Amino acid sequence: MKFRIIYTFFTLLALALLLVNNSAGPAEVQGLDRTGSPLSIGACQLCHNSGAFSPSPVLEILDGGNPVNTYEPGKTYKMRVTVNASGGPAGYGFQAVALSGAGNVQAGDFKNPGADVQITPLSGREYPEHNKRSNSNTFEVDWEAPAAGTGDVRFYAAVVAANGQDGSNGDGSSFLGSPIILSEVITNTAEANELPGGFTIFPNPVASELNLRINPPTQGEYQLRLTDAKGRTALSRRFALSPGEQVLSLEAGHLPAGAYTVQVAYGQQMSSRKMVKW
Repeated sequence: MKFRIIYTFFTLLALALLLVNNSAGPAEVQGLDRTGSPLSIGACQLCHNSGAFSPSPVLEILDGGNPVNTYEPGKTYKMRVTVNASGGPAGYGFQAVALSGAGNVQAGDFKNPGADVQITPLSGREYPEHNKRSNSNTFEVDWEAPAAGTGDVRFYAAVVAANGQDGSNGDGSSFLGSPIILSEVITNTAEANELPGGFTIFPNPVASELNLRINPPTQGEYQLRLTDAKGRTALSRRFALSPGEQVLSLEAGHLPAGAYTVQVAYGQQMSSRKMVKW
């Protein structure tokens, strides 16, 4: 009988510690996806199932503070998860994941977690989640979009509103009814930003004077810049140009011998050419 009592005591103690430690996030403590994604064994409702506080999640991907439903490959956005709840819960928690493709692979990278947020690696994926019971109902983390060709990205999230009694009884939880989907923006950036008409340079290689033949499509101020092989600016000039073919001359005799890039820009449009200085 004594051994049974001791066994029961330590079982209850271990369970209590597990429930307290779960405030650090299910991926960290349990090694589980609880977001409601296809990878979930079960969402947070398996434990936090009393239905208290009626929490509901809102997941947004923000660009400069504005919600978006598309992404540019490689660009960094802000993911914000908000827990809306009634009844004044004592604290909040969440877990989220970004997936793509039929294999539900990790989509992009999470970085720079905000207050009370950690990024937990699990089965080759990253799970932003709470690192303790948070007094705030809003969680934020940076998300760097994946490489071009990834396609749609699906965001899943689950949230918890807790009563602060170090257990799951009396808590409420829920997850997104359907994932938040961002579509990839497919653009030929280089072509879209190419200066119409471009320009040519001669002679190349150059010893003392560099000539640029350019045919500006629009009247305005054009910027010319020479950068060396390390990307450092060696020469910068601004020219007020009118439409029509013309030749600009630049003194290049003072430049050290080596390889350079010549750039001509007008607004967001730019063309570049390679040049060698003797």
